[in-house]
Amino acid sequence: MIPECMKIVVSLTCPDEIQKAVALGADIVELRLDLMGDDLSAVMAGCGGECAVPLIATLRSREEGGEFGGDAEEWFSIIQPFLDLVDYVDVERKFRRFARIIRQQHREVIASAHIGYMPPPDDLLAIERDLRSFGTIPKIAVTPSSPAEILDLCSFTLNAEKPIVTSIQGEEFRYARTWLPFFGSGLVYCHIGTPTAPGQYDIRELQKLEELLTYH
Repeated sequence: MIPECMKIVVSLTCPDEIQKAVALGADIVELRLDLMGDDLSAVMAGCGGECAVPLIATLRSREEGGEFGGDAEEWFSIIQPFLDLVDYVDVERKFRRFARIIRQQHREVIASAHIGYMPPPDDLLAIERDLRSFGTIPKIAVTPSSPAEILDLCSFTLNAEKPIVTSIQGEEFRYARTWLPFFGSGLVYCHIGTPTAPGQYDIRELQKLEELLTYH
């Protein structure tokens, strides 16, 4: 059976696609604000109506694979108007000082770290504890260089405190994105036509793969 903890997140570059994502089976929709251009007032208008699923606001920095190049104050000035519209905010470690304000607005914090290598197990645990210190849901995306490192990530995910989100960056080992929910990762990110990160599956591919991997 499909893991009960797993929620499918559709990551979007255009708010006009929210309803399409919901119709295709998204449990949560991520708004990649760093990929939506400079006129974010139009984005706010596009996500200002009723939505049947929770929304995540993400302004991903260039250091962690996105397009946002500003400082922490600019990051929060962009995020702040969306706090009345979304349910979650993705907060990288460099922006952690705003996590308390976001949580005071009754928004959950996905504390994220996107790492260009695979940390050893002790370092993964330290990263997870650090993220949990300011966020509700730690999200760790790593870049493995071997199948053995994928097994290490699966083991870490299985034994980590829950909730936890783990993921793979890049194309080479993208198949592990479909495995991690079976080891306890709570969110799996995908797209509906325009990937927001290398290695993402289309939601229809992901649903089919998860169906093939489960028993009924």
